[in-house]
This record gives sequence, structure tokens and C-alpha cells, in this order.
Amino acid sequence: MQDENEADIIVEAIEVLVNHILYVRGIYPAHIFKKKRMYNTPVFVSIFPPLNNYLTGVLRSAQELFRRRELQCLELIVYRKESEQLESYKMLTVPRGDGQLADDHLMEFEQKMRSAIYQISERMNQVRKFPAGSCQFKIHLHTTQEAFIRLSHESQYQEFPWLQAQNHEMQSPSETVSLLPLAMVETVGLKMEALILN
Repeated sequence: MQDENEADIIVEAIEVLVNHILYVRGIYPAHIFKKKRMYNTPVFVSIFPPLNNYLTGVLRSAQELFRRRELQCLELIVYRKESEQLESYKMLTVPRGDGQLADDHLMEFEQKMRSAIYQISERMNQVRKFPAGSCQFKIHLHTTQEAFIRLSHESQYQEFPWLQAQNHEMQSPSETVSLLPLAMVETVGLKMEALILN
């Protein structure tokens, strides 16, 4: 399978995981999501145009960086204020390099994605919910300085510009931090972890 197909598969998986996290954490009201079947399991995807436009811009950039082997990680950050991060979900990408999937028919990949979606739902049920409308989210793409400069100068990415993020780590001395290894979908090269303040 070609690198382009690998990038498409990874980015689609990231899109499903991001939508699912936003749904199960209640970052947006449940009525802006519709149930859809992906990886032979029900998932919830946004039908809210402003959110979809944002996600499309992010994922388009992530896909290009992945194709170039320059995307290290996509991080979804939940926060109340810019300096008050509550949760971080990292989707680490590991391009295989040979352009070949170990799982030609993607059956193992589908099974691992289905398992990841169920694990997210189950583990998030154990975490305290946010009051409605109390949180926001943003997405960071982790890449190299060179890749950031190159992407920010390409005309097709000018309508969705990127800024270099300041490094804000989650910290709260009075809170405990939980690290949940949510999923490993190594067939294509996607690992996910969550860092949550309890």
C-alpha cells in the first residue's frame, strides 16, 4: 500500500478518535453529533459546520505532514483557560517507511480501532464529567521547525494558518494526574495516550 493510502488511513483514524473524544467528554452538546458506523462499530461524528471546518483544516495539514514523514504527534488539549489545561490526548504517529501495511485487508487495524473506541468510552466513563459549556479544546500538531516554516509558506495552507505554540504543560500541585494508555494501533502506526487531571 502506498504512503498516500497510509496517510489517508491514519488521518481517518485520528478524525474518528478526535470526534469520539469530543463526544464522550461532552466538550460539545451531544445533539451536534450523529451516530455513524466506522470500523464495524458505532461512533459519533460532528455535524456542526464550524467544528467540522476546524477539524478539516487541522486534518488536512496533519495529512500533509504525515505524508512527508514530518508529523510526530497530534495532540487534542482540553482547557478552561489557555494556561489551565485539563486533559491532553496524544495520537503519536509512526510512519512505517516501507509503504506497506502488515495487514493488507486492514482487518487487524479495524479490530484494534474498534477496541480503542470501546476503551476510550469505557475509561472516560470513570472520569469526572465537565459541566456543560465549561471547557474548550484545541489541537496541536507536533512537528519540526523546518516543517512548520515550510507548511506556513505553502499557498494551499494559507486559509488555515498555523502558529507556533507556547509550551504549556499541565500542572496543578493540588490535583493528581492520571496517564491512561488508551490505544495502540500499530498495524499502520498510531499510538494514543491520555493525560487527565483528576
